[in-house]
Amino acid sequence: MAFASPRAMQTNEYILARKSQLKFYRSVELFKKVEGKGFVLYKRSGITLSDMRIDEGIHPEALYIKKADKLKGLQEAQKGFNKILQKDLRSANHTKIKETLVAVVDETFAEPRSGSLEGVSDTVDILISEYAQQSGVIRSLVDLSHTDYSTVLHSINVMAFTLGFCFYMGYSQAKTKLLGLSALLHDVGKTKIDQNILTAPRRLTNEEFEHMKSHTTIGYKILRECRFSENDIAYCALEHHEKADGSGYPNNKRNISRTAQIIGLIDCYEALTNDDRPYRMALGVFDTLREIIGRDVNAGKFDEEIYCDFVKSLGVMQVQEPSEEYAVSQAFLGENRGTSVNK
Repeated sequence: MAFASPRAMQTNEYILARKSQLKFYRSVELFKKVEGKGFVLYKRSGITLSDMRIDEGIHPEALYIKKADKLKGLQEAQKGFNKILQKDLRSANHTKIKETLVAVVDETFAEPRSGSLEGVSDTVDILISEYAQQSGVIRSLVDLSHTDYSTVLHSINVMAFTLGFCFYMGYSQAKTKLLGLSALLHDVGKTKIDQNILTAPRRLTNEEFEHMKSHTTIGYKILRECRFSENDIAYCALEHHEKADGSGYPNNKRNISRTAQIIGLIDCYEALTNDDRPYRMALGVFDTLREIIGRDVNAGKFDEEIYCDFVKSLGVMQVQEPSEEYAVSQAFLGENRGTSVNK
């Protein structure tokens, strides 16, 4: 039974609800649009569509929420997806784990602001906690491919590699969470970049690349408004494309936070080994580590200690091409870490 909303005709107060969030709404009211009446209440606060015994697809095609409830709805969806993630992790359904992670991050990046971005903190907590019981979960995240390589998937992959690095290094839970969150949110500024530039099937023009580079400062501004206890998360978004020799962007800094140095190297590795472009195929592990990142390490752009530790962590995780990564780690590292990585 539909109940007339007291403010039904004030259409500017309502927005279309995201279908992916509908099943999670409990405190958020849902409305349907009725000709001649405007917006009328469809689901009251305090119950879910499931409580109403209404399955997905049976309810009206278009349901609406109040604009004022947009953030509340996202937060309920984040909690719902995190519960599903916990269930997926415990069932060891690796494909479902990645699908759920993509969903929760995609929902969060659709509304990247204070009050929403903090929600993925719980997501990282769940992954760290579950790793203690299932060490293979991080390996499975970077092993599994996905049909749509995007900022969301790239961010999840960088987070997975970063968590694997942290576990290999034996970092504390607090430090691991800081690095995991920094990795997951390092490219949040790209949510404000023109999609046509992000997905351009060609090399970017100089003007387009300058616009792309602004994702670092945009991400920093977004994250500075959030209620994270660590400033490193925002600074990582700003500095992850800086280089130790001052050749990076946006500010040509040499004094870069350790967090940004770690995420910057892992970000580069993930993009080169996973992102196929019409003008550039994704590279193999050996070529990426030795010929590209290794060259930049020798040039003073990346920290050699971080590089060597990351290569070792890849050998432990054994992702993508286990035999190749094992050979890479042996060839590069050996017993003498002080020598040039390309010798």
